[in-house]
Amino acid sequence: MLQPVSRQSDLTLEPEQTPPRPADVSTFAPLGVPAFRMIWIANLFANLGLWAQSVAAAWVVTSNDGGAVAVAMIQVAAALPLVLMSIVTGVIADNYDRRKVMLFGLGIEVLGGLFVTAIAFLDLLSPALLIASILCVSIGGAITTPAWQAAVNEQVPRNLVSSAVLLNSVNYNAARAIGPAIGGLLLAAVGPAWIFLLNVLCFCGLIAALWRWKRAVLPKSLPPERIWEGVKAALHFVQYSSVTRLVMMRSFIFGISASALWALLPLLAHQHPSGSASLYGYMLGGLGIGAIAGSTLVNRARQRVGSSRLISFSAMLLGLVMLALGGLDTLWVLFPALIVGGSCWIAAVASYNSSVQILVPDWVKARALALYQTALYAGLTLGSLLWGQLADGLGVQMALMLAGTLLIVSALLLLPSRLPNLDAGDLVEAPEAHTDRPDFEFDPARGSVMVTVEYRIDGDHLREFARAVRPLRRLRLRNGAKRWSLYRDVVDRDLWQEVFLVPNWLQHLRMLDRLTLADRAIIDRVTALHSGPEAPRLRHGVSYRSSRHAQPALTPHQTEPPTDESAADRSLDTTAPWPQERT
Repeated sequence: MLQPVSRQSDLTLEPEQTPPRPADVSTFAPLGVPAFRMIWIANLFANLGLWAQSVAAAWVVTSNDGGAVAVAMIQVAAALPLVLMSIVTGVIADNYDRRKVMLFGLGIEVLGGLFVTAIAFLDLLSPALLIASILCVSIGGAITTPAWQAAVNEQVPRNLVSSAVLLNSVNYNAARAIGPAIGGLLLAAVGPAWIFLLNVLCFCGLIAALWRWKRAVLPKSLPPERIWEGVKAALHFVQYSSVTRLVMMRSFIFGISASALWALLPLLAHQHPSGSASLYGYMLGGLGIGAIAGSTLVNRARQRVGSSRLISFSAMLLGLVMLALGGLDTLWVLFPALIVGGSCWIAAVASYNSSVQILVPDWVKARALALYQTALYAGLTLGSLLWGQLADGLGVQMALMLAGTLLIVSALLLLPSRLPNLDAGDLVEAPEAHTDRPDFEFDPARGSVMVTVEYRIDGDHLREFARAVRPLRRLRLRNGAKRWSLYRDVVDRDLWQEVFLVPNWLQHLRMLDRLTLADRAIIDRVTALHSGPEAPRLRHGVSYRSSRHAQPALTPHQTEPPTDESAADRSLDTTAPWPQERT
């Protein structure tokens, strides 16, 4: 964990071996990977079924005079499990086989779909039962989503991840363009029950594709994290990860305002003079067409203005679209506005997702994506409730105009914030060899570990050393340390001690596995300032609480077990030489 990485590390690639940067890769390049292509096509059909079902569900509630609140509750039921469960399912996805996690979650979704299909064919479908079944399906989605998001880098090479994320967004929005039209036509032709059945069959196809996906699962030398331990590690990471915090904050604020578009669109279509199920499907299709068209421009726009400004500009333009939807009734104006709105939606959401996918290390990727999804869907859930209530009191169009105004204002306020440029090269895993286990008995899952590194810094390098240790502190705390301090010896003024505490020995070993090239470069900058004749001295101390003192059997002449002071001392502190770099 503390070994510096050389500029000529064998983990780096030679110039002729360097893969194309994400910005230079075609948007459609990931479709050349057979596993990704198979899952992408199956997911397209699943999304088609999902969006066809969404038209049927919204129209069932609307046609039964459910009101604005009942329609908005569809969005709440779809989003609430993601808000409440994502962090837990993210821990599971980071510690277990993501393919099996996805299959389990999709199985629950299929069971929920079968339930709503059965009650629809039995003519027992009501708004309350429909919302309850959607909640059940969403629980399966909450299990599937973190693993699904994090598994993208298992399906394509690292330099294709950004394009793969965008293609998945295109997939979702292509289905959004076609699925509602299919749903509207089927709704008028055969009724909602057959649409629910179609959705179940499409999800069965996705399960079959995932079942066929075979890939090597690297064995893990450490046991999986416990749920609460994994949750604390994720929250600790977010506390010291500016990228994740910024994405969560901005996506939450974006979701509150943008949720009005999805929550109130069925009511807008229903109240229109030409209102019908087909009109609602065409409106959703306009959003989907815009998203497909916008996806071809996202990478180019991101290179020109950066991710942060692209998100802000997209949010402001989407706010203007919502103002137009609230203030105009003319269809030839509304459909172009919806196409523009779909482009803005995919530009913002794909940029949020890509930022987390690319700028977060693999060990916490599912949890970071889960927290991002939690923030986004928390905004969507709260916003859906808010705009549903306002639409009941002020009218649908006024609620849309208020939401559009809020979205524009929030985008202007967040315009100065900046996300880093998307580059995953520094996040290549560079794990360190595990520290030798102490030679006395102790519990590796209990008691804290104190790691001490001694540096000798010349007075001429103090300013540079002070600057270099700031990112080092964030690195230690982000990767699992619970406390970090830097001390200067009062006698030998050139001697400095970096001291940090880790919750237990297993967590210390996990910190070794979590290192990336960027992390080791930070360590390299600090240790390069060390001026001693030997490498910085590394010490490990384990808490007395972790020790397990074996009690030897008493001899006939003994009344008390023999004491071993040296063993007790060893249980409090161990020293180790500077670890060798693992090739």
